[in-house]
Amino acid sequence: MKKCLFCFCCLCFSAHAQKTDSLLRVLAKTAVDTHKVNVLYDLGRAFWLQGNDSLGKMYCNQSVLLAQKLHHLRGEAKARLQLVRIENEYLTDLNTAYTHLDATLKIAKSLPDKSLEGQVYFRRAQLYESFFEKQSQVNQLLNQALRLFIETKDKTWQGTVYAEMALLLISDGKYAAAIDLMLKARRLQEETNDLMALRSTIPNLGSFYREMGRYENALACFKEAEVIAQKLNDERLRAYIFSQRAEIFENQGKYKEALDSYQRAAKIHEFSQATQWLPRAYGRIGGAYFKLKEYEKALQYTRAADSLYKSQIDSNESLDHLSQINFGKIYLVFKQYQKVISYAQTGLEWAAGSEPPLRKEMAEYHRQLAQAYESLGQSQKALFHFKNYKAESDSILNNEALQKITVSSMTYEFEKQQQANKLRIQTLENEQLTQARNILIGLSLLGVLGFGFVLWSNRRLKTKNEELKTKNREIEEALFKGQKIERKRVASELHDNLNTKLAAVRWHLEAMQAEDFNPFNQKIHSRLIDMANDVYADVRLISHNMLPAELETHGLVSALQKLVEKLNVNTKTEFHFVADADQTRPPSQVEHELYNIALELVNNVLKHAQATEVWISLSQTETQLSLTVSDNGVGMPTESQSDGMGMQNLQNRVDVLTGKLTLDSSPETGTKVSVEIPIQL
Repeated sequence: MKKCLFCFCCLCFSAHAQKTDSLLRVLAKTAVDTHKVNVLYDLGRAFWLQGNDSLGKMYCNQSVLLAQKLHHLRGEAKARLQLVRIENEYLTDLNTAYTHLDATLKIAKSLPDKSLEGQVYFRRAQLYESFFEKQSQVNQLLNQALRLFIETKDKTWQGTVYAEMALLLISDGKYAAAIDLMLKARRLQEETNDLMALRSTIPNLGSFYREMGRYENALACFKEAEVIAQKLNDERLRAYIFSQRAEIFENQGKYKEALDSYQRAAKIHEFSQATQWLPRAYGRIGGAYFKLKEYEKALQYTRAADSLYKSQIDSNESLDHLSQINFGKIYLVFKQYQKVISYAQTGLEWAAGSEPPLRKEMAEYHRQLAQAYESLGQSQKALFHFKNYKAESDSILNNEALQKITVSSMTYEFEKQQQANKLRIQTLENEQLTQARNILIGLSLLGVLGFGFVLWSNRRLKTKNEELKTKNREIEEALFKGQKIERKRVASELHDNLNTKLAAVRWHLEAMQAEDFNPFNQKIHSRLIDMANDVYADVRLISHNMLPAELETHGLVSALQKLVEKLNVNTKTEFHFVADADQTRPPSQVEHELYNIALELVNNVLKHAQATEVWISLSQTETQLSLTVSDNGVGMPTESQSDGMGMQNLQNRVDVLTGKLTLDSSPETGTKVSVEIPIQL
């Protein structure tokens, strides 16, 4: 017996469908290898989703043949299962479908692949559901498949089996258990985000809700299914959604809207010639016309449905109850009671012999028979069928009532618990409302005042800080400018006045007739000339180095290089200078301070170190400028390393730059002074 109409069985598992035109372009460029096997399969599945079953079968058959030639077992098995899936729509060539399943089972066991083996059992169960003599094997096959999918931790296929089991429960009227299984299937499939699985589960769940009269839930599911159909370019799913919405319209008495939606579903099935779905679409159109009291059109579409169904499916193995019931209703209106009895008795036998029995259909057949026999004056038979009709109707009503009571009870208990919680919360709030309100108001006022005061204070403090920073910058700039001006003035005085006078003193000393002096005075005279030369050189060096032009124009590196060149001319000590290439110039104040520090360190070396060699190095990173002066002299006395006036002056200069001064000196090993200044380039 075929499943109820709302049971949407279109399942297929693989990557998302691609557009057929894109796949055809790929196929034209693909070499004859295993990749081509997969492209052919993808094309077959894509055409099937679009409703073009003939092309779907053609490409899947090509995929099977190429896979056999290349001995690509997995590709062959995948294509064979898709062909079984297509055949499940028609049920006209079952022998071929069983051959595909047998071949795939051998492949699964030879690999071995337990998930593939489970898929074979699942597809066989789907085929067996349609036939009386095989229905007893369905649950066994589904359970076999489920055990394998659980063993292989295949959540997608586990969900698929649960969804199929739910469909069987629905046909037995067990809505609550069916919905529970279907929700379980949905959760598993959503974990793997498998649209090809969800394309069946979500719309079927909507069908369950529709059967229970929960139209809002049903329509929500159909809306989600529409999104999936759009992503997969799935015409079959669109047709199913049209059909399900039409049934809701029909139940709500909106027969014209129902008819329009049924007709839209039928157009899709007409294109694909889906044997299982097109007769049902015609049958439901006939039912809609019957509700609209257009009985001739109702009969026309019902005959078309019945003819198409019987031409494609072996009538000895299956019966279309939808057309059978439509005929009975129509012939009751036409008062052709013998025809009513013929159709109703045949349908009753099939419905009663189904596993499980189709009680809704049985009730309708008993109703038609009761009415037909009553119209023929056969009251005893009419009474018999009327009693059976009532019994089946009451059974259906009782089962439906039980399910609705279960759902309603669950909803009620949940809402009742929510309401009780709200009442308890409200009671607690009322008991403490006055006290809490007063405290809250007081704290709020204090908080607002405190917050306002803090904001005002912070804003005022920020303003003052900014003003102080601005003033400090102005003072520092003014001080630095003043220092530069003073340095220029002192340098000018030293060069123009003092140096000139010293030169005159030296010339006068050299002009004296020293040969008339006694040896002692000659010695003093010679020392005076040497001292005058030394003082002249020192003053000249100081005047040039207080504010050298090289420092202003080319920066600290050039100024230190120039200083070393002068020192190597005027002194006996050899100076070496090392600096990083391509240094970025720091601020002017930093350059001047470091230059002065270098001068002071050089003077200390010349006066005290008795060194033959001195090394000056300048290095720079993104955050630091380092100056190092080291010598090979006699070293500094311990007491001078921290308490000497020279070191204090150096430390003061370094502090101005917020830097760090490090001194390393020991007797006979020389002295090393390092200065590290933080900078921002």
